[in-house]
Amino acid sequence: MARRPVPQLAARTTEPAHVWLPAWAQWLLLATSAVAILLPAADMRWHLDTTPPPEENRKLADWPPLRLELGALQKWPAQYETWVRDRFGYRSTLIGWHSQLMLDVLGISPRADVVLGKDGWLFLGTNKSIDAYRCIFPYDAGGLAHEIAYTRERTAYLSGLGIRYLNVWAPNKEEMYPEFLPLWIQKTRGPCRMDQLGAALHKAGLSFLDLRASEQAAKAQALAYHKTDTHWNAVGAYFGYRSIVTELRQWFPEMKMLEPGEVRFVEVARPGGDLARQLDLEKRYAGPQTFEQLAHRCKRVQPSVTRPKGTKLEAFDCPGSKGPRVLMFGDSYGNGLIPFLAESASHFLAVEFGPPIDEDLIAREKPDVVIEVHVERQMQPDR
Repeated sequence: MARRPVPQLAARTTEPAHVWLPAWAQWLLLATSAVAILLPAADMRWHLDTTPPPEENRKLADWPPLRLELGALQKWPAQYETWVRDRFGYRSTLIGWHSQLMLDVLGISPRADVVLGKDGWLFLGTNKSIDAYRCIFPYDAGGLAHEIAYTRERTAYLSGLGIRYLNVWAPNKEEMYPEFLPLWIQKTRGPCRMDQLGAALHKAGLSFLDLRASEQAAKAQALAYHKTDTHWNAVGAYFGYRSIVTELRQWFPEMKMLEPGEVRFVEVARPGGDLARQLDLEKRYAGPQTFEQLAHRCKRVQPSVTRPKGTKLEAFDCPGSKGPRVLMFGDSYGNGLIPFLAESASHFLAVEFGPPIDEDLIAREKPDVVIEVHVERQMQPDR
């Protein structure tokens, strides 16, 4: 029987593998890589990036000081890493590119706290806002009792000083424009905190002004909230103002109300609102936004109190006005009310993000009425 020949293994070669890139392309790739590595470092040193930083609602990390102590040295690497993440070269440009990639290629929001709605609408995606709309965390008996006791305490304190108190709640944007929400955000059958608190405070004879009806009336006439911002626009704020003055006239019947003929609403082309800024896509979401125009009878004045850290104060005087002295505490939703309420008061001071009831400020201002203005999502628990 004939033997089959044994196959021979191919001899190993020491010749280099074939390089498909020509020499000039290799040098170009090397140069590009070097620039990509060095540019961020150059920007961190000389601040070359001219792109405005994205809206992050926080202070970016400062350079961590290096102290020759054991505890400080152990913490320093993590602090340095945080500083690098916040100060990385061309960070603003890279975030903008990332946002465009997520939207244009993947079709999803670059940030979890901004929800992409229909027809170019943006909504706040934080737990508080979505929870408020879906009504998934209703008050329990203890929570309602706490709110009632807290409101009664504020009312009694102010009443003891001869000051009226008005507790105002503005509806979330999601509540007013649910037709533009994505389909995955749906209401549950549970009770909503806005309804629970309103019913409980009214039953206790305490102040609670729910502006949902006034905002529905505003929506029936014109756009009442900004499409790319968390806040109401001038139309929504004006209708809310009318409800507030209607309530105040029960105590101050001579208080003037700005009638529709005294206010003109204009559309102004602007970059996108605060939600578009969070995406770093203000230009992409630019469009008309509604603002008010009115003949001001009142003049802006310097507040008579010092400005606490993190607090915004705006003061106005209306000589000859028969309206009350008004002191308004609240969140950013109160800002839209300022141009209108200032025209109806003899003296008006708005305090944004200050203490809920600042006793020292009340003693100095001596208002006739204190108004608290909050948006609905502030009822929700932090989680």
